[in-house]
Amino acid sequence: MKKLISFLLIFAVLLFTLLLLFDPQICIKGAASGIVLCGKIIIPSLFPFTFCVLFILKSGLLKALSFLEKFSKSAFGLDSRMFTVFLLSLIGGYPLGAKMLNESKADPITLSLMLNYCVNAGPAFIIGAVGSGIFSSQKIGVLLFTAHILPPFLLAFLLRKKIKNIPAPKSEDKINIIDNFVISATESSKTLINICSFVILFSVINAYINFFCQKIPALKPFALLLEVTNAISQSRNIILISALLGFGGLCIWCQVFSLCKNFKINYFQFVLCRIFHSSFSALLTFTMIKTFGITVPAVSNGQIFSYNSFANGSAVGISLIIMGIVLMISLTSKNFTGNILEDIV
Repeated sequence: MKKLISFLLIFAVLLFTLLLLFDPQICIKGAASGIVLCGKIIIPSLFPFTFCVLFILKSGLLKALSFLEKFSKSAFGLDSRMFTVFLLSLIGGYPLGAKMLNESKADPITLSLMLNYCVNAGPAFIIGAVGSGIFSSQKIGVLLFTAHILPPFLLAFLLRKKIKNIPAPKSEDKINIIDNFVISATESSKTLINICSFVILFSVINAYINFFCQKIPALKPFALLLEVTNAISQSRNIILISALLGFGGLCIWCQVFSLCKNFKINYFQFVLCRIFHSSFSALLTFTMIKTFGITVPAVSNGQIFSYNSFANGSAVGISLIIMGIVLMISLTSKNFTGNILEDIV
């Protein structure tokens, strides 16, 4: 199986290289589109949330959630530490859950199972970029976010019996607040660089698919499965958008797989859970619209870039300046270490 995957990957890269030589202008336009997408949507919407999640995580403030231990174990088979990771994956954005799991002190089976429901879009992206950006309605964003976060809870409940309870690790020395700030900001920057690199790459691939779709319309569905932000920006249907948010897309999957080095991934199970998440999110969205008589506004030009709150130049500039400052501070910090979850709670 591994040899087959390796062969297909090599073949895909060689084919991609030929496409780059076939028409470099498509590559240039696709990469530029990906860079704009990162600057207008990905960085402004995800960087602040990622920083806040990591800072809170390392501060030890989440010890207050230890009172949920009895509930989390009975409902989801998780101790308070791992239940915290699960909750933060719901608000931190797609790759952050995988990053936290990879650095968590839990058995590999538990981590592999949790990966199936810790890959989620954050509220900043769904409510801000999708709700306000595409539908010009925060209410629609809240509806989509609600439909998106319920399936992970159901998956966690269904998989609870396979979770192993392990003793909590001993507490380690806490880092001071200045180091916490630097480490959290630097790790957030690294995470965003990882995300943006994949978004740009898949934007190029998507550009070639769109080019050939003019002659081969059957290729269009493949574009929807590649990169979620581009796919959503091209959609007109709220049910489809809800399904795409749950599915994530191959770009998100690559980010997740690249971050999970410390435990083995059950790829078949992961794909099945993404399909379940996608289908159930779409069903919940349809049910809530019909039950509550929600009117879905027209798509704003079908473009996610129309969201001015995230898309203006000042937001992009400020984000880049902050990351530049953080990078300089981290390079000159004598106490910089860098492990995110050494003190998860």
